[in-house]
Amino acid sequence: MRPMPQRLTTLPRRANNAALAAFALFSVTALAPAPNADELVRAATEAPKRISYVGELGSTRWGANQALATIVRIEHKAPDDTRRTYLAPQAAYGEYTITRGAKTFDFDVHRQTVATSENLAADNAVAYNNNIALVFANYTAVQGPEEAVAGRSAQTVSLVNRHTGERMMRLWIDAQTKIVLAKETYHSDGSLATRMRFDEIRYTGDIPEGIFVTDVPAGFTTLPERRFAQPSTDIGAAIHDAGFRPVGPRYLPEGFALISADTSTIKGVKSLHLLYSDGLRNLSLFENASDAAADFESLHPSVISFEGHDAQYVKEGPTTLLAWREQNLSFALVGDLDVKELVEIAISVVP
Repeated sequence: MRPMPQRLTTLPRRANNAALAAFALFSVTALAPAPNADELVRAATEAPKRISYVGELGSTRWGANQALATIVRIEHKAPDDTRRTYLAPQAAYGEYTITRGAKTFDFDVHRQTVATSENLAADNAVAYNNNIALVFANYTAVQGPEEAVAGRSAQTVSLVNRHTGERMMRLWIDAQTKIVLAKETYHSDGSLATRMRFDEIRYTGDIPEGIFVTDVPAGFTTLPERRFAQPSTDIGAAIHDAGFRPVGPRYLPEGFALISADTSTIKGVKSLHLLYSDGLRNLSLFENASDAAADFESLHPSVISFEGHDAQYVKEGPTTLLAWREQNLSFALVGDLDVKELVEIAISVVP
């Protein structure tokens, strides 16, 4: 998750772009032995660095009260240039994002604005390797039957939580290129949380460079750039740099571990971001010593009480945000967990 500004930025308007790129492709020769499930997952994570493609991708996120669906045209030129143009819903039609390495440009054609952000974690190879290690420490990869997706043969792999026995993700991996053609994620109770699926895909390196031009169109306003700090495994240094005495949870769901920390100063307010993960699911704890309030954007938060505190939360797809104040600190938990699990973690954060 990204570091928290003075007003906590919560859930994205669109499907997490990082999630679309996290599992992709790898080439194998015709004479190579058939890969096992672990090898398929590793190959899929390397895919976007090696293979270029153009396709149309449908995604659905199931929220508490409604399903949020998008259709995007994706043009990806290996290793790290990607353009996503929104075809649906109507309110987002024509909007597009361009990602080049760690930098993303979000063009809102309706408001005529360009938002630029830089996430240094996108180029962090150490974090990538640590995440893969966590995946296999906490999940068992189980290969299933071949199925057809977008007219191509796909090998299916389920990732089953070693601690709960629940399937948390299912992948449809192109048998030839190792691009993930479809993906489903599930809630901890086994119900469907998100689904993405290519309706059509074409592998080609013949993508015009002009597709990835990031020049600001005439009449557009450039919004202030957001530059996210580089997550660090030096947890002590990040905590020391926070400028206040932070606290962390005494309880975490089994398999989760603290993997990085960073601090960011926006509008004079220094915030600490602690990132926990079990390899597939992430959990972020944001805290600062200001009166900053959570910004739920267009979402309508619900109120929940625990340990004498009134908190607010929203849920969108697999992601839940829980915000509250305690001991002169502002807290927000953002994670791929349900609100009951976040409340248990929140109770353990401070006495």
